[in-house]
Amino acid sequence: MEIETDQSIEAMDTQDTQEVEIITSELLQQQQQQNTQQNSPPQLPKFKNLIQPQLHAVGAVTQLPSENGNVPPQQLLADSSSASFGNNDSSEAMPMDDETKEDQFRSETTFSFTVENVGQLKSQRLSPPVYVRMLPWKIMVIPNDRALGFFLQCNGENDSPTWSCNAIAELRLKCHKPDTQPFTRARIKHLFYSKENDYGYSNFITWQELQDAEKNYVHNNSITLEVYVIADAPHGVLWDSKKHTGYVGLKNQGATCYMNSLLQTLYFTNSLRLAVYRIPTEADDSTKSVGLSLQRVFHELQLGDRPVGTKKLTKSFGWETLDSFMQHDVQEFLRVLLDKLESKMKGTCLEGTIPGLFEGKMSSYIKCKNVDYNSTRYETFYDIQLNIKDKKNIYESFQDYVASETLEGDNKYDAGVHGLQEASKGVIFTSFPPVLHLHLMRFQYDPITDSSIKYNDRFEFYEQINLDRYLAEGEKTSADYVLHAVLVHSGDNHGGHYVVFINPKADGRWFKFDDDVVSSCRKQEAIEQNYGGMDDEISFHAKCSNAYMLVYIRQSELDRVLGDIPENEISSDLVERLDLEKRIEMARRKERSEANLYVSVHVILEEYFEGQQKRRLFDLEKTHQRPFKLKQNQTVDELVDMFVKGFGVARDRMRIWNMCTAQTQKFLYFDFEAEASRTIEQIPTSQKPWVIFLELASPEDPAPLPPFNPKSDVLLFLKYYDARNKRLNYIGCTQQPQSRRLIDLVPEVNRKLGFDPDTELTVFDEYADKKVANLCDPIESVLYIPQDLLQGHILIFERENVDAKLDLPTVEDYFLDLVYRIEIIFSDKCNPNEPDFTLELSNRYNYEQLTNAVAERLNTDPQKLQFFMCINNYKETAGNAVPYTFKGTIKDLVSYTKQSTPKRIFYQRLSLSIHELDNKKQFKCVWVSVDLKDEKELVLYPNKNDTVKGLLEEAAKKITFAFPENSRRKLRLMKVSNHKIVSICKDDIPLDTLLKTSESLTTTQGGAQKTYRVEEVPTDEMLLAENEMLIPVAHFSKELYNSFGVPFLTKARHGEPYGALKQRIQKRLNVPDKEWENYKFSVITMGPNADVNDNTPVDLEVYRSWTGGQLPFFGLDHINKSRKRSSLNFSEKAIKIYN
Repeated sequence: MEIETDQSIEAMDTQDTQEVEIITSELLQQQQQQNTQQNSPPQLPKFKNLIQPQLHAVGAVTQLPSENGNVPPQQLLADSSSASFGNNDSSEAMPMDDETKEDQFRSETTFSFTVENVGQLKSQRLSPPVYVRMLPWKIMVIPNDRALGFFLQCNGENDSPTWSCNAIAELRLKCHKPDTQPFTRARIKHLFYSKENDYGYSNFITWQELQDAEKNYVHNNSITLEVYVIADAPHGVLWDSKKHTGYVGLKNQGATCYMNSLLQTLYFTNSLRLAVYRIPTEADDSTKSVGLSLQRVFHELQLGDRPVGTKKLTKSFGWETLDSFMQHDVQEFLRVLLDKLESKMKGTCLEGTIPGLFEGKMSSYIKCKNVDYNSTRYETFYDIQLNIKDKKNIYESFQDYVASETLEGDNKYDAGVHGLQEASKGVIFTSFPPVLHLHLMRFQYDPITDSSIKYNDRFEFYEQINLDRYLAEGEKTSADYVLHAVLVHSGDNHGGHYVVFINPKADGRWFKFDDDVVSSCRKQEAIEQNYGGMDDEISFHAKCSNAYMLVYIRQSELDRVLGDIPENEISSDLVERLDLEKRIEMARRKERSEANLYVSVHVILEEYFEGQQKRRLFDLEKTHQRPFKLKQNQTVDELVDMFVKGFGVARDRMRIWNMCTAQTQKFLYFDFEAEASRTIEQIPTSQKPWVIFLELASPEDPAPLPPFNPKSDVLLFLKYYDARNKRLNYIGCTQQPQSRRLIDLVPEVNRKLGFDPDTELTVFDEYADKKVANLCDPIESVLYIPQDLLQGHILIFERENVDAKLDLPTVEDYFLDLVYRIEIIFSDKCNPNEPDFTLELSNRYNYEQLTNAVAERLNTDPQKLQFFMCINNYKETAGNAVPYTFKGTIKDLVSYTKQSTPKRIFYQRLSLSIHELDNKKQFKCVWVSVDLKDEKELVLYPNKNDTVKGLLEEAAKKITFAFPENSRRKLRLMKVSNHKIVSICKDDIPLDTLLKTSESLTTTQGGAQKTYRVEEVPTDEMLLAENEMLIPVAHFSKELYNSFGVPFLTKARHGEPYGALKQRIQKRLNVPDKEWENYKFSVITMGPNADVNDNTPVDLEVYRSWTGGQLPFFGLDHINKSRKRSSLNFSEKAIKIYN
């Protein structure tokens, strides 16, 4: 279900003439002065004392309002008729000028209220309303015995439980002494809603201090109270974002705020938006095209005036409804989405657009200090991850990113012919992209808690930055960047909420995009208040709310990246397609809203009866019905006219039969000529929608249908049972007088069936479920004709003389067999992506009959099918194989399935006859690609007495080699346990030896056991020199038992430094230099782990002389990025776009 927030009037970014800029340092100074002057200690804000319960509800704090409410504007803007409640004392408010009166959508203002006769103040008083964010705000004064209470009230006369507004305010008491600061307390911050619509101080100032003549708070027995308020955009009210900001938001589907924030950021990257508009999607399926769905979202954001839904977009990703309620990381989503867009643009004129906007370049270098030897490797990036821990600002993070590391001592660099040398190692940027995405690393792995935690440290970033100092060489234009967007995350590593602040035109005007609510905001709110950390300044943002991703645009590229996109730049074909979709949706919505004004009439024709192989004439759920829709006040005559036009048949050649019940499928004759003037709503019917059997005259007979008299005529449906083919054939319907004999129908039936006229037939009454004993009796005495004149008896004809050896010689046998028929779902055991299919089979079928039925459906050889019983635990899985010698029935195979659950049998296509399996042995293993990224399960069938060599020959027939041009293609088999390579199986080992010790095998993620593994031998590992050897490598995290990932073999040379070996491993894994720095390398043996550094030579004798069980191996200690998330994070999973 899509959670929608009702939209309403949006805020404008205007400069109020009464606006007061509050600076933190001044506030602190004021508070220090006040603390020294006041006799009583400062008080924290609290709720008012409820003096008048008839005006303010009393009770415990209730649940905060939802964001789904809808308040009528006349109720929202309701104004009080007087400035105070319960008294006639004169109270005066500061008048608003014309500009202020019109600017009811502003985000902040200062207003005041003069309270006269303050010495005689005994009851509550309210100021006239001042509108901020389209809500009425009032100053509320409540006296008590000790002090004066001062509160700010919001929307006080609105009792709707749905609205809410977050605000910050400063309450002040003006001093009449010139050049004297007003009296004030600490700023208040509150979420105003119906049950807590006011907030402030019940003891703002004592009466003694208020009436102190030296302080000049009272003048002519009057005081002036002032409020400076900043309000966030309200929720649950009529807030029209488009009208007052020019932009619209995106609806939240449940937990898609991360996606909404990123989509808004990409939308305002105008050059990307234009490229998305130009993606060729004319031939795409509208439900599966990511390009078309993104075009639709961007088009509605640009031209729509209401919040835009994203259900069609997430559906095009291949996501299910549950995915919309799962929190994801915005950085991960950005990378996946950009990769998908880049792949959609390949091979078109748009190829290169994504790299042209977001791709930068850097080089990883190692530079020797004492010799002329350098090593450089170039890399590209779409985003930069900046470390924020212990960093003050963005420049310190960049400096940390490019900081070099000195390789010295035991960690010297192997410079080839120059030997071991001192060197500096680091990265330097060679070019920055037009659009720079910076991800602040607020989420980092904590080894103490073994989990990811969020760092909310203060981290400063700026509206404009220069990155020239981090470039290897200056570029054509200076690396000056302007801040374009700030994505903010509120919460912790277990979840939270994303909003985004965007500066659409890079002109300093900022807007806040909070799902479907868009509002203007101050630059301070977008930048400074998202630094994070502790701050004395009260802001809208909680301490755990801070910037998570920054988007900068290069100053020299602003015109290109942010250039306007006029409507005529959007393809007319795309616009027409999207407009057509809208019109169709509007028509469907209108149809649903007006459904109660119409009646649906479903028409069934005689041709629909021909495929029915069960009792009755048709299956109402499966039979195609011709729908007609007409208003309830339309007449029967108009309905018949619709039938005449729809079927092209004259009135006198059709007859209408009302179906009374779907179960019995009996019909009632409907005389449409007699009922012509009656309206549809006046026609009684037991079926909704109204189901009609429309009898049409045969095209072979041009004459009109004869008149039907329900009292003397009968409607009969005729079928024929073909015993040889075990099939029911529909013959047709006929109108007969009740006095006619059934024997008289036999010649006509023989003629229609193509039999000899004198062929003897018997008749079976389907409704009475018995044979008609005497065909010479009249119909009225043979068939039971009810008094309610229901029509539609079904008579089944069959040959009187049939071969008794047939499986089902009579229709009674056929119907008895139907009782035993069950629907069975067949699933491909080896290919879960293969669609299931359903067959209706008798549960008395034996193995051969089952095999033949499934083979016919799959169009394959029955001898090359194998079946497996279904195990119905938490999830339906394949169980034991069904032997081809099985003597039982289908009923025995599905007897373990619960009565309420569907019956399921798994099947497997074989490459050989099932009889040959007697001489074969099934062997399960896992195929792993050369790049270690792909794996799949292999089920091989080598000979029972075969060796590993024969097994690999079988495997070679089922895999695709990565190096097909290599004539010496070779495979190898390894035993893997707990993500470690236990042994390499030699070619001459008998398979029986392996199968005896074979463990259960599965390819599921997250630490599953993979007993045997087949892989292609890389070219450089086929021929090993005497001083070379293959050593296993395994991944683990902190402890050896925390192993994970795919282990592999690497070639080691005797005497080479471990530094060179590590470089080959890094290249094999394709790990960037910056990330490789976090990998710890170690040599793992059964004894103490060997302590090695980059200059330690490899000693292969340790490995060659090993006689223990587990081979010594190289260990890579690093964070397991595929680690299962904690139970607190159960709602997260990796993002994937499937289409």
